Amino acid sequence: MVRVQFYILFLLSLYFVVSNNDGSDIELVNDKLLHVFGFLLLYISAFFSQIFSGHRQVSLFLLSYGIFSELVQFFLPYRNFSNLDIIADLIGIICGLILVKTLNFLIKNY
Repeated sequence: MVRVQFYILFLLSLYFVVSNNDGSDIELVNDKLLHVFGFLLLYISAFFSQIFSGHRQVSLFLLSYGIFSELVQFFLPYRNFSNLDIIADLIGIICGLILVKTLNFLIKNY
């Protein structure tokens, strides 16, 4: 079930990578916060799906995906490349790593 959740989240994030945001939508949440929160959820879901062998693999996959998604957006005429988005993605990955390690520690010790 967790694998299905990861695949759904991943496909949803792919949709947002290529979707056309022409600015007509009112942005209620800061774009960078969406990147952090999205990659936090992707990290947690990817780790618990057990598709990857450990934290390093999850982190490298998601960081590569974040960079790849920004490169794709560079070539789309209605999207923009942003180094700050990659940094926000990395912050989300780090927060996910810290949260998962904390949860594992609490589960094992309490």
